[in-house]
Amino acid sequence: MSTDARPTVPAEDRVAFRRLRADDLFLLQRWLTDPDVAAWYRSGDLTIPALAARYAGRITGADTTRAYIIEIDRQSAGYIQCYLLADEPEYARQLALPPVPPPGAAGTDLLLGDPAFRNHGWGTPVLRALHRRIVFGEMKATLAIIAPEPANRRAIRVYERVGFRWLKTVSVVDDECPENTGDEYVMTMTPAEFHARNPIC
Repeated sequence: MSTDARPTVPAEDRVAFRRLRADDLFLLQRWLTDPDVAAWYRSGDLTIPALAARYAGRITGADTTRAYIIEIDRQSAGYIQCYLLADEPEYARQLALPPVPPPGAAGTDLLLGDPAFRNHGWGTPVLRALHRRIVFGEMKATLAIIAPEPANRRAIRVYERVGFRWLKTVSVVDDECPENTGDEYVMTMTPAEFHARNPIC
């Protein structure tokens, strides 16, 4: 009988984030054209030139949005971005969270693009890692916001497991990407709520 008792690495520790690079655009194109992703993450023109124009500021750092490739066990698994609502005043106005925007509030958008990492429970550790290390860590946000479509029940269940709570449903107009105009299920989470739900093991 083997006595090899190797410790199991927690899922959250298997997640890493690296900043988005220009050579990731082909990955993004493949993920965003996947029907399972496109159903919830509509992005208009998905040609490489259009994606290069849309993500240029996030790649160079000129845009205040922090854009990352999600890596799981060193494999590219998806895309995630976070930003301060103060840097997105029109979106903050439409969310109408008092005050507008709430000081230190940060929003997050994500997709698991590689089918190998979908429906295997990775959404929860990815969000835990992002909020522990970046949103409530580096960014020192005072409030986290995420806003899926109301019909995206699978994503909502993941967000609830991390500690997000529904606040309200609002209709949002996205001038930059009209395909994303529609209702958003606005969920919020404070640092205290996050750490209570997700203690360090």
